[in-house]
This record gives sequence, C-alpha cells and structure tokens, in this order.
Amino acid sequence: MGVYWRKGLEIGVIEIDKQHQSLVEAFNSFLLACRNGKGSSELLELLKFLDSYAIQHFTTEETIQKASSYPEYESHRLQHLGFMKKIHDLKGQLTSNDPPQINHLIAANTVLLDWFIKHISGSDSHFGRYLFETNYFAESDAQ
Repeated sequence: MGVYWRKGLEIGVIEIDKQHQSLVEAFNSFLLACRNGKGSSELLELLKFLDSYAIQHFTTEETIQKASSYPEYESHRLQHLGFMKKIHDLKGQLTSNDPPQINHLIAANTVLLDWFIKHISGSDSHFGRYLFETNYFAESDAQ
C-alpha cells in the first residue's frame, strides 16, 4: 500500500502541488523500504528530507496565505508547527547508538499518513479553493 498522487489532490498552485508531490514520493520510498526490510536505514533519510521540506514548503504556503489575506492563516500555521513538533519528537526518540525500531517506523508512517490525509487533502485543499474563489491569481503573479 502506498500513497499516490492524483489530480484530485492538486490545490491549483503549481509550486505547492510540486512540493506535495515530492512529499508523496518520499513517503512512498519510505514505505517501499519498509516493505523490503530496510525501513530502519531509510528513516533517518526521510527525517532529513522532512526537515528541509518543512522549511521550504511551509514558507511557500504561509507567504501566499499572508499575501492573499487568508482568514485561516493562523490555524494553518499552527498545523505546520504541530507537524514540525511531531517530526522533532520522532527524531528525539532515535539514538545514535541504536538503529530505529519498529515503533519508530510505525510512528513515522502514522505521522505522514495522518498529515497527508488531514492536512494536504483537507486544509490545503480548502486554502486552494479560497485562492481561486477570491481570484487571487487573477490579481497576482504569486503562482
């Protein structure tokens, strides 16, 4: 089982959709590694990716949200902070002496799947609709 990108997940902002696709690809690579018994070695790489992804992606979204006067900006930003805390907590559970255990792999899967389902499919889709309902891109070069 994996998460697959489909047109219905696009929010209509090219840069954000590409970033979401990168997250889906990283998640699927991790799931494949888990299926092949290599999840422990891949988990650290995934967490490194998520650190840089979060900074870039959340900055992109929040910049557009501010520029478009998105009314749910603050709650959306808090969701981003919550995700970063979950990743930070997961990293904190890992020690340099021991390889990641199955509970770490399950936690990473749960965090990412939850994020994908609730945030990208829900909150980000709502944000995309807001941008187009307000004709933000008709008045801006932000895309």
